[in-house]
Amino acid sequence: MNFFNLLEKLKRNDSSLILYCLLDRVPIIVYGDNQEEIDNFLIDLSDLIHFRKELVFYTDFISEIEYNELIQNEHIDYNSQRIHIRCPSNVALKALNCFDQYNSWLIGFEISRGYDKIIQFINSIKKKIGCFLAISIFNDLIEVKLEGINYKFLDFDLEHEILQKISEDTEQSVIKMKRVLSEKIKSENFDDDLIKLLLDFESEKEILKRNILKKEIQNFYSGSKRAFFIFSRLNLLNNINMNTKIGSKTLLETIDYANASIERIISFIEKEWGEDFSNLIENGKKVNALDSMQSLWG
Repeated sequence: MNFFNLLEKLKRNDSSLILYCLLDRVPIIVYGDNQEEIDNFLIDLSDLIHFRKELVFYTDFISEIEYNELIQNEHIDYNSQRIHIRCPSNVALKALNCFDQYNSWLIGFEISRGYDKIIQFINSIKKKIGCFLAISIFNDLIEVKLEGINYKFLDFDLEHEILQKISEDTEQSVIKMKRVLSEKIKSENFDDDLIKLLLDFESEKEILKRNILKKEIQNFYSGSKRAFFIFSRLNLLNNINMNTKIGSKTLLETIDYANASIERIISFIEKEWGEDFSNLIENGKKVNALDSMQSLWG
């Protein structure tokens, strides 16, 4: 079960919630009764946030000391690549016993099906991680739930737009490819089965969707980083007693990215680089309900 098969089975808000949590470094717990399926799905999720460096627990590091050494550059060098952690299901319990912080972790668990067992499992995770996204996979049945906060308070406009663009751009690409081939073969007396085979792009759709999604995520990341550079300079000016702010419209025009609200960009910057620049926006204020939960997963 890969991410794009999952998208077709979920409501749009659930798909958007997964993207939201990936971008804002919320811990994601994937559980079910098929270890291979769980671990492959973790790999798919990890691949989507390609602008971060993946570390695998119990392969790249095994202790909290090693982990802290690997991520120490995040605290001193804003230009260093941020890190996310993929934790396969066979070492998930070791991870829960070794660490206290799970910012940007993707963790798999293999558990047997059963309502009581799942409730017990979720409650045990809550004791360790206050806020996380839970994705359950049992025999092609998918459920997504954000634990620790009501997702209805979150702004999914960016994620909705990305998902819409994936759908529209993929269909447009397929239509163009079919049109080109149809022009080439329309004067030939080909067998109907051969024509059907030539015009079948179902297997290529996943590649197209993945490429479009990565492009849109990269555009958001790049726009946010440009905003980060501007905010950093404004913050420096404020530190030398020059009280200066910037308007949302001016900032979005300057970074040449308008597919996300300024509040969404500020939220992402805070999770990615640990800086809160909400005070630098004219008439700005925090609107992200997850901000208050940062200490629970950060």
